[in-house]
Amino acid sequence: MAPDDPEDADPGLAAERTRLAWARTAIAFGAVGAVAVKNDVIIGLAMLAATPLIWVLGVLAVRGSSRVPRSAQLLLVSVGVTLVALLAAVGALLGHSPASLHELLPLHG
Repeated sequence: MAPDDPEDADPGLAAERTRLAWARTAIAFGAVGAVAVKNDVIIGLAMLAATPLIWVLGVLAVRGSSRVPRSAQLLLVSVGVTLVALLAAVGALLGHSPASLHELLPLHG
């Protein structure tokens, strides 16, 4: 007998792949934040502080909570991802920029 709601159907490994993708994103964001601390402490620490937020958003996106409606969970994930994107944009705009192309691409010889 087929389930009435398509969301109740067995998603296979889709949820596991989504959870792993969020975990990889959080790890990558933390690694970039750790490297960024060397150049700009404030931006690096902000990125490191956002790493747990990304992980929590991934947990909400995959599992969620039975007490919170799915639409509220998706809204929270959307707002969180937007905040992280804004943080990254501000970091890119305020971060150290090279004074010249030679500084950006050091050529040997």
